[in-house]
Amino acid sequence: MSEDTNTVNPAPETEAKPGCQQVQTIITCYGDKVNSLVEKLLGLVGDHPWEAWLAKFNGWVGTYLPAVIAVSGVLAFITGLVSAIRYDAPLSIVISLIGVLIGTLFSIHLTPKALALSRSFIEKGEAGAMRPELLYILKVVLGLGGIVLAIYFILQFNSEAFVAGLIALVVALLAIIVFSRPAIVGIKADYPTNGVEESITILLFPIKFVLALLTFVVGVGTVGVFVYGIVMLFSSGMEGALFLLGAALLPFILPIVVYFTYLCTAFVLDFYRALVSIPRKLDDVRKALEAK
Repeated sequence: MSEDTNTVNPAPETEAKPGCQQVQTIITCYGDKVNSLVEKLLGLVGDHPWEAWLAKFNGWVGTYLPAVIAVSGVLAFITGLVSAIRYDAPLSIVISLIGVLIGTLFSIHLTPKALALSRSFIEKGEAGAMRPELLYILKVVLGLGGIVLAIYFILQFNSEAFVAGLIALVVALLAIIVFSRPAIVGIKADYPTNGVEESITILLFPIKFVLALLTFVVGVGTVGVFVYGIVMLFSSGMEGALFLLGAALLPFILPIVVYFTYLCTAFVLDFYRALVSIPRKLDDVRKALEAK
């Protein structure tokens, strides 16, 4: 009986190995196919020279935006002047409209410099490190997940859901672009030196994202507000003039606000980093004294 047992026992093991290998092969094969499909889908958006395209668009904004600001300011001044004369406004109101022209001149001259000032955090600052695995996870979750969410909203077939779907789609595409090309927002795919550095990089990421795309947002937003102001001039004159004034002044004011917001946030985080490092430095001092 013992000989029979010895001859029977090895049989299931020899039969089980090919089956296990076959299952592993199937899993590996389909896993590779899924990985390849996901990479191809992400590559449709991410595998393009977005850095060069963004730099070229920034150049266009620097060239043409001052002209849009000038036209907006002049139209806002003329509309305000006509309304003041029409309604017999006090002379002080008419004189105050000169401030619109002065503000427009400042905006024309300083907007390109304000945008360059904000971009300098990305272009000239030290790049923070984020783990490649985290960048990839965020790219898949926010990118492909956002596209799926956008499709879901759009298929609801109502106006509010359609708008939400378009917003989700834009965010998803931007997420794929940014996490495929993290240098756009001043981040490198690398391993941080410690947890504090990694946390600071993650916390600063949303503001860096805004800084990197600020010129694009200001350019497109200014043109959009300008066009809307022109349309509003024909329906409610003064309301249109206010939009035109916004198109003239916001391109200068917004970059300055974003700049100081980033500066204050970076200061608070650096102060926190200094406080966190105090115990480690004291420990190093203690060890050095004990070594003596």
